[in-house]
Amino acid sequence: MPGNLGNVYHEPADPASYGTAWKLWDATGEKKEKITHYLEGEDAYTLHKPARRRFPRNVTYADNIDESWQTDLTDFQSVKKDNDGFSYILCVIDVFSKYGWAVPLKDKSGPSIIKGFQAIFKSTDRRPTRLFSDKGKEYINKTFQKFLKDNNITYIHTHNPEIECSIVERWQRTMKSKLFKRFTYTEKYRYVDGLLDDIVDAYNHTYHRSIKMRPVYVTPDRVLDLYNNLYHGIKHTSKKTKFNVGDYVRISREKQVLEKGYTWNWSEEIFKIVQVIPHAVPLYRLEDVDKDPIEGTFYETELQNVTKPEAFKIAYIVRSKGSKGKRQHLVHWRGYPKKSRSWIFDKDPV
Repeated sequence: MPGNLGNVYHEPADPASYGTAWKLWDATGEKKEKITHYLEGEDAYTLHKPARRRFPRNVTYADNIDESWQTDLTDFQSVKKDNDGFSYILCVIDVFSKYGWAVPLKDKSGPSIIKGFQAIFKSTDRRPTRLFSDKGKEYINKTFQKFLKDNNITYIHTHNPEIECSIVERWQRTMKSKLFKRFTYTEKYRYVDGLLDDIVDAYNHTYHRSIKMRPVYVTPDRVLDLYNNLYHGIKHTSKKTKFNVGDYVRISREKQVLEKGYTWNWSEEIFKIVQVIPHAVPLYRLEDVDKDPIEGTFYETELQNVTKPEAFKIAYIVRSKGSKGKRQHLVHWRGYPKKSRSWIFDKDPV
């Protein structure tokens, strides 16, 4: 560790202590490259570095009708007594045509989600090629996954809890806003006797600026026109990438609503970049220390360059074996999953 930088950074009385790279440069005069390299290996800096939650993302593309659907549940438990115990509304939308569906459900179990989709499939001969959702248990359970497989539907879930499926979320907001405005006007909270169906039908007959037509009028013979309406003028050039294959990174943590900014913003676990995907906003694929691939792709803003540690911190010893001089310990490494546990000897560096 560069002595001068470390002495300044970890000296509480120094104005530059635990500050930014710029403050450390101002205090020490060291080269910026040297400061950057030092901070990338400093846990106190990398774990607490502010993480952006909102940033530019790639456009959600769909090339054809029913190529991609998005789905999410809307919570209506507050008015379930007025609606025969129906507590949720299953919202589904076709990404390309913006055509939407909404089905009341009594709970959010796998079987209930299946009933919701069966109701949609009964009302139309349309079927999605791919279905996108968040990581809710109602979607990733074995029962619903088997239903999708039986219907030849590929399932994909999002990884960012703050972004999730943006198109279906807009549909949810529209539907919910109209329902509650009606509740306010009538002072009645019942939607299962036709109100929800009326609002869904009105939505599908509403002109959408993005597709420049009404969803109900999107037909196979108008696909090319709609595609041009959606994507004309969008630049397809790839942005210069910030990271390279082989770089080590931390991942931005999924903070809960009540977590404070001074808790860790980044994973303690360190990952390796194994693929760079050129795009308007570049994407990256990662693997863990055991060389197992990490599911999904990540934006640059969700990653932070770090120096590969020469040693790891032990959380606790699981069990020990052997005699004095040859004693081994199965250790759980701090910040890493159970599968990364390993045996070490007494004298091994950690």
